[in-house]
Amino acid sequence: MERYGADTARCYILFIGPPDQDADWSDDGVEGMHRFLGRLWRLAAETAQRAAIDGEPGGEGPDLELLRKAHWAIEKVSTDLRRFAFNTAIAAVMELLNECSRLREQVSAPAQRFALQTAASLLFPFAPHVCADIYDRLTHGERVWEQSWPRADPVLLERDQYELVCQVNGKLRDRVQAPTDATSEQLKELCRAAPNVQAHLDGKQVIKEIVVPGKLVNLVVR
Repeated sequence: MERYGADTARCYILFIGPPDQDADWSDDGVEGMHRFLGRLWRLAAETAQRAAIDGEPGGEGPDLELLRKAHWAIEKVSTDLRRFAFNTAIAAVMELLNECSRLREQVSAPAQRFALQTAASLLFPFAPHVCADIYDRLTHGERVWEQSWPRADPVLLERDQYELVCQVNGKLRDRVQAPTDATSEQLKELCRAAPNVQAHLDGKQVIKEIVVPGKLVNLVVR
């Protein structure tokens, strides 16, 4: 508490694992959580200086990609909170921050501001001090605890494609883009065609194909 603050301590305790399971304390894990909160605050402070509060995010390209990720995080965190899965809820905000960092040079300032403002709203129950400050900076004085909980836009949750995980004997070997409406046979073909999957199929016999639509294909070989 004295070294890292209440927000770091609270987030790490909730992130360390499901609440109904034991977990080993890790000082490195605490430092990692502290770095995550610091990254969020620094990027938000930088964005607050360049983002016009009345600007609107673009509706295509990197802006749309980041907006989709923000609304995905809203849906994910909202669902996880209802089932007390605090660790995966925090992980979803981490994913959103990673996307903000990755696209920071490609997106408009309003899109970045919206995504970070969303991250602060979603993380506020876990890290109220830093997130209240972030929200205040990004909105020029609004109080996050006076705002309604974010709601995901169903339209932005729909995608034409998604990232299909390709496994061989249960181990991740590649990732490919797959159409949302692809059949199981098409997903198998996409998986088999992935370069890193082909390398692990050479000279081996596929004895089973496991398809989880919308998520992964696992090829069992011998």
